Amino acid sequence: MVNFGLFSEIKPVVSVNVRFRIPYYTQWGQSLVVGGSEPVLGSGNVKKGLLLTPFHEGDELIWGGSLTVPTGFQSEYSYYVVDDQKNVLRWEGGNKRKLVVPEGVENGKVVEFHDLWQNGSDSLPFKSAFKNVIFRKSSSLAIEKRLGAIQNKLDRDDSVIVQFKICCPNIAEGTSIYVIGSSLELGKWKVHDGLKLNYSGESVWEGDCLIPKAAFPLKYKYCKYGKNGNFSLEYGSNREVTVDISASGPNYVVLSDGMMREMPWRGAGVAIPMFSVRSEDDVGVGEFVDLKLVVDWAVDSGFHLLQLLPINDTSVHKMWWDSYPYSSLSVFALHPLYLRLQRLSENIPDDINVGPTFAFVQYLGYWLYVFYDMLLRDVTEY
Repeated sequence: MVNFGLFSEIKPVVSVNVRFRIPYYTQWGQSLVVGGSEPVLGSGNVKKGLLLTPFHEGDELIWGGSLTVPTGFQSEYSYYVVDDQKNVLRWEGGNKRKLVVPEGVENGKVVEFHDLWQNGSDSLPFKSAFKNVIFRKSSSLAIEKRLGAIQNKLDRDDSVIVQFKICCPNIAEGTSIYVIGSSLELGKWKVHDGLKLNYSGESVWEGDCLIPKAAFPLKYKYCKYGKNGNFSLEYGSNREVTVDISASGPNYVVLSDGMMREMPWRGAGVAIPMFSVRSEDDVGVGEFVDLKLVVDWAVDSGFHLLQLLPINDTSVHKMWWDSYPYSSLSVFALHPLYLRLQRLSENIPDDINVGPTFAFVQYLGYWLYVFYDMLLRDVTEY
């Protein structure tokens, strides 16, 4: 006898159709593949990823593909250019993308991801020098909305939920990001009536809107709006999104619009070799501890950057020709020449602890000369 109670506990699998779409021009014999961290996207093996199909839309060459995934599906992914054998020819720069199927998507619905190819320059704002120093205030913003969360509900067949997503690593305190555009839902180009985005972490701002299918093709732009009323619109032509408004078209559209188009961050700086960082306490050559003085001077002078010549260890032969800074013997070891011995220990021998008048610092005429090999010998022997 069959126990039908066993089958009654099996819950039907709710699946969602995910579509990828990206404009990219390739050469003959090249194709695009979506590779990701989950098995349906190859589990890191590009040859097992999703091969996209090209089609033209106006003057643009679009690559698209689809797969079926369960609701709540998440994965990292990137785009790759491959040859006929799926050998990788190049891949996009920047951080890995995050695919998050919006919560609450019903069974059989279509979620379409509109992406743009990421260049290497897109990852620069996420380097530690920018993220942890220059854009530090922007990186400490409080998260207002979970990544991929949808706030609107799809309750009409004649509408599409569009999620706008833009990356803006440089934003002043109290400034908000809006989407304004040609539809009534985007304010008819008026910022006060536009869609205000929420911060979702990693310099990404998101917001979703229920837009009638009759409003497509939709033109729009991103803008900043400060608490003091300052308004700045991103430069360039209007962005535009087109969707298939037929019954087989997408129900959700996720627009990953890359970086906000604005004037790149610019900062003045100073370049100096380490041996020129002189102070009253050094021994005739720059020392690491004096970098604090240089930083203080740079801040007072309005500079943002300090660039040094290579400071890696070059002491191969222990002779003066080792002073060439570009022939380092290690990419990790710092040059001992720039150490301040008085900071290393209080028990320095009397014949070494003579302050800035080392025996190997001599006056020849009107110039002060430092004998590289003698200085390096005393430092390393100590």
